[in-house]
Amino acid sequence: MDKHGFAPRKLEGLFAYASESRRRPMIIANPAADLAFRAFIESSLLAAAGRAEDLEALLRMRYPRAVVRPRELAAERTVVWYVYRDGHWIRSETDAET
Repeated sequence: MDKHGFAPRKLEGLFAYASESRRRPMIIANPAADLAFRAFIESSLLAAAGRAEDLEALLRMRYPRAVVRPRELAAERTVVWYVYRDGHWIRSETDAET
């Protein structure tokens, strides 16, 4: 402990948690082959300020059926959002060929 009664390791952990929660989410876009959609997601992420519902509102200006769903797995450290252009998963052309 330092002279103020703080344990440095515990304090580091608090800061690590705070900065981790502000990390940019990993985006899983569907359809993955729609490069214009993916580019619009990327350009909208900063304005969404880390909130899935704000990203969804921004995307709906151009893609009215867009849906953003955070993946919520227990103990997962990585922030992952599924972003669906048409409101649900659609099969890509690549999937259809297999």
